[in-house]
Amino acid sequence: MGKPFLFLFAVVLITLLSTCSFLYPLNPWDDANVYMTIGNAMLGGRELYVDIFDHKGPVLFFFHEWAAILSRGSFVGIYIVEVVCCYFYLLYSLRTMRLFAPSAVAIPLMCLLGVLTYSSDFFSYGDSVEEFALPIFAHSLYLMLRFVRDREMPSRLNAFVMGIGVALLFWMKFNLLFFYVGGFLVVACLAWKRSQMRELWMVALWAFLGFLAVTAGVLIYFAVHGTLGALWYAYFEVNIFHYHGVGTNGEPPFWWFKLVKLGIWAVLMIPVFFLRVSKEVKWLVFGTYGVLVLSYATLTVQFYYFLTLFPFFALLASCFPQRLSKWACVVMSIVGLLAIATNWNVVTLVNGTFPTSVLEMADIINQNETEDSEVLTFSSYDTGIYQHTRHLPPNRNYFLSSILDPEIKAEQAEWVASGKVKYLVREIGAINTCHEYYDAPIPANYRLIYDNEELFRYRFIWQPLSYLWNLTWPRPLLRHIMEPVTANQQMQIYERQ
Repeated sequence: MGKPFLFLFAVVLITLLSTCSFLYPLNPWDDANVYMTIGNAMLGGRELYVDIFDHKGPVLFFFHEWAAILSRGSFVGIYIVEVVCCYFYLLYSLRTMRLFAPSAVAIPLMCLLGVLTYSSDFFSYGDSVEEFALPIFAHSLYLMLRFVRDREMPSRLNAFVMGIGVALLFWMKFNLLFFYVGGFLVVACLAWKRSQMRELWMVALWAFLGFLAVTAGVLIYFAVHGTLGALWYAYFEVNIFHYHGVGTNGEPPFWWFKLVKLGIWAVLMIPVFFLRVSKEVKWLVFGTYGVLVLSYATLTVQFYYFLTLFPFFALLASCFPQRLSKWACVVMSIVGLLAIATNWNVVTLVNGTFPTSVLEMADIINQNETEDSEVLTFSSYDTGIYQHTRHLPPNRNYFLSSILDPEIKAEQAEWVASGKVKYLVREIGAINTCHEYYDAPIPANYRLIYDNEELFRYRFIWQPLSYLWNLTWPRPLLRHIMEPVTANQQMQIYERQ
């Protein structure tokens, strides 16, 4: 299978299944809109973490600043990034499959893996850090598997590229590096056993140089802007000491529930025992997958976290017969088509129920544009209103994140009291009902001018079986067994009188 086909397949997948593509009027996900708003703000001269704030890593916002250069009113730049990421994810997944199966098996399985990855609920609307991690994980897993299986050390170039990938993850969401903790430990033990430590040190050196190249660029950027202290506080101090989440996926506040989650993820590792691979390969899977999900056990896990587990499914190629029958390929094609046809994004787009209230809200604000038309997402997440009105946020903490910091609410209250904010935009849904932090009274001098209810996508509920339920495809076909969970959310605009 040629690389042009892989690229075309990546274009088709992202175009159909990501709401960043031109088929969709917008990306309705809060986090994606935060990233894009901050990218636009940086392009407009705002200093990251100083004038505009979120706790994600700087590389993620550099991507979105670049995307804002291409288009300030759409996600077309991120769409391009997604296509590139999807291509390399498919490429290295295919190469991993070919380690354990011939092309007759690997090619149809790779196509199915691509469809299931991007049509699953874990992909959500697109534009998540976990999505950008897919090609990095797939590349690293492939290199480690080649060493474990064939004793073949990565070339200097591959080691350097892997170091770049590790650095990109580190400066987007550093807890994803747990993937490498177990994997590198297994590789180091095998290298010591095989008397290959000298070669491994050389690989580590080139990987470190790749990591250093990206890290040096990030640090120089913040040093030039005089904001190294802001970087340390926003990305490290906040994430390590202040970020607790608000249980937006409906998890119960019981200490034992984290043990239940860990037990379920341990059960999901059982198929590894049946892989027709060497015990060293199995140890590598346990090390990479196991340590990664162990790191999730202490967190309030969002459903898109599970997207990072898909690269491991490439190993399932070893379980299939050396020559797939035509009927097996037909069955996989049908499963893939059903997965796409029942995907939440595709279904809502075709049915005309895709959530587009923010476009109506933007029209109202744009039609009544005045010099003092400041817009604030009051006591709410980012709705995407800034992108579609071409406004920039008026203040640093322009939305309420999951940090639960009273100072953020106080800053919003000050801006409202200043009289500079003409419109208050709110998104009231599951987040609002999960924590009192998001409950804030509307000032008396503001009147409601827009109020609409729309259906949000599937969300986790507290029952542990929901974690297993979210691993099934295509889920809408199984509604008679278990009704998926949805959440209604209110989209509102208040205008200053």
